[in-house]
Amino acid sequence: MGVKASLATGLLGSLSLTRCRSRRTGARPNVIVITLDTTRRDRLGCYGCGRPISPNLDRFAGESLLYTRLIAPSNWTLPSHASLFTGKFTASHGARFDPEGPLCLAGEIKGSKKFWKHFRARGLSPDEQTLASILKDAGYATGAVAAGPWLKRAFGLQKGFDHYDDRHIDTAAGRLASQVTPPALDWVKEVRDRPFFLFVNYFDPHYPYHPPLEYANRFMPEELKTLAPKTDEERRVGTNALYDGEIAFMDHHVGLLLAGLGELGVYDDSLIIAVSDHGEMLGEHGRFGHGHRLYQEEIHVPMLVKHPRGEIQPGRTDDPVQLTDILPMILHRLGAAVPPGVQGGLPPRVGHPIVAEIHTLEFLSQDGDSRALLEGDFKYLWNSKGAHALFDLAADHREEVNLVDREPERAKSMEARLNGFLGALPRPRPAEEEKTIDKETEETLRSLQYIR
Repeated sequence: MGVKASLATGLLGSLSLTRCRSRRTGARPNVIVITLDTTRRDRLGCYGCGRPISPNLDRFAGESLLYTRLIAPSNWTLPSHASLFTGKFTASHGARFDPEGPLCLAGEIKGSKKFWKHFRARGLSPDEQTLASILKDAGYATGAVAAGPWLKRAFGLQKGFDHYDDRHIDTAAGRLASQVTPPALDWVKEVRDRPFFLFVNYFDPHYPYHPPLEYANRFMPEELKTLAPKTDEERRVGTNALYDGEIAFMDHHVGLLLAGLGELGVYDDSLIIAVSDHGEMLGEHGRFGHGHRLYQEEIHVPMLVKHPRGEIQPGRTDDPVQLTDILPMILHRLGAAVPPGVQGGLPPRVGHPIVAEIHTLEFLSQDGDSRALLEGDFKYLWNSKGAHALFDLAADHREEVNLVDREPERAKSMEARLNGFLGALPRPRPAEEEKTIDKETEETLRSLQYIR
């Protein structure tokens, strides 16, 4: 029997033993994963934010296990979601920017095609097994509603979904939260009589920040509501207010989703995970946006896990985890074996170092590639252009004091462990033939400043 068949048989068998029991046991729960694109943990009240930005997520946190030490394996959408879906690190799943990748962005770009032909990316390989494909093989209905351009079908993340809704991703704002919640609930209505896996992606906090006026003004200082910012500080304050408004708008629609799941009678029996794929720089280190370096504002993100029928009491955990660990966490709850090749693990001992990586293109960033290793309070940043850094996050959470010269031995040993771990991971298969991104996707990525 093949690996795929044996996994399906094992999962179906372990779950079929409990089908006759009451659903109140949560033996065969629905699985719902909600990604909050570009959402910083310090903007949620449940993580200590003092402003009323996220009341619905805060209420959800009251019913959930809140993870305080979740580190995203990368700092932008495509590789982070690929890690969530496969349980692998970027070095292995390969979904990232790649100067020799098969997805060519030159096809419809105005100007020099000779220049743009070097702007390439890799999507998720069709050979990769995903959480959706595993659950589909186990008899789950699988559906997704995506909002961000990097989740469009061209990038391969749709594998395993019976229903994959990536419509209306045609503006710089991606797909608005108001366009995400209704189709997600409509799909649940169709499949609620059988176990289902629902993936929902909200994109609103991503640049550019254009929340509806009510939300744009909610956190904006009075003097900036009518006058354009003139100073760098005013621009920083205004940008932060708009970002907060985007999160508040998203939070409202996440609240509608959770309420709708309750009205459909599936909320209590569902394993629901709300997690961010990466954060955002909002003036720290003189930077805005993400995808360049691996500072904590970009990779230290929130995760809330509500278990079915209160199987695990709400609370907080300091267990260090990553998006790679979500797939094995879910399969463990379902009594299923984790497929060979998955690199994630189970808290509290996930069995792998806490790492992150970013591969850049010269067109986008002059910073070079970066890798990060977190061990206890210390964080080491390796950089392909030699801009290495060591931080003591307990004493220096803003990452302003580089300790590389003060603690060279610690820096050297952490660098060896970081590069040794990532260097030993299996590599993705060679890139396929060249593909051209469709014009709609290309224009959306251009408006988001991923391409210029």
